[in-house]
Amino acid sequence: SVPQEYVPDFVVEFPSGRKVYIEGKGYFRPEDRRKLVAVRNGNPEIDLRIVFQRDQKLSKHHKMTYSQWATREGFPWAVGSIPKEWLDE
Repeated sequence: SVPQEYVPDFVVEFPSGRKVYIEGKGYFRPEDRRKLVAVRNGNPEIDLRIVFQRDQKLSKHHKMTYSQWATREGFPWAVGSIPKEWLDE
């Protein structure tokens, strides 16, 4: 096993020291989905959220959408932009 470092697209750090990690996703590849689950499982204390460029099916052979996958896996998600309430402490 090769150790890997996860670098999120955005980190929002609040005055209290709390951090929110945000991944921005256009095409949401299977390896990206596996990586996010692995990061979350290996770091259950972090607040990891996803912003999708648009909500679409995981693939043409899949009925599940990006947002349905995120909900199933327990990730907070949004489409288009970071919701203002994510930036409130």
